[in-house]
Amino acid sequence: MTRRRKILWFGLVLVLVLAGAAAWILHVPKPQIASAEGQLAPDFILNDQNGRPFHLADLRGNRVLLIFYRGYW
Repeated sequence: MTRRRKILWFGLVLVLVLAGAAAWILHVPKPQIASAEGQLAPDFILNDQNGRPFHLADLRGNRVLLIFYRGYW
C-alpha cells in the first residue's frame, strides 16, 4: 500500500469510530428526574431469580445501581 492509501484508510477508520462513539453517546438515556441522582430510593420488594422476596432496604448503607429493563431485548 502506498502512503496516501494508508492515510485514507486510517481516516476512514477514524471517522467510523468517531461516528459510532457519537451514536452511542446520543442514545444513552438521561435520568427522567434529574434531582433523583444521589437520593435514597424508596424501599420496594421484588422476587429474585429463585422466587424469594428481595427488599431493597436490606442493602442500606451500600452503594446500589438500579437498572430497570423494559422487558424485551
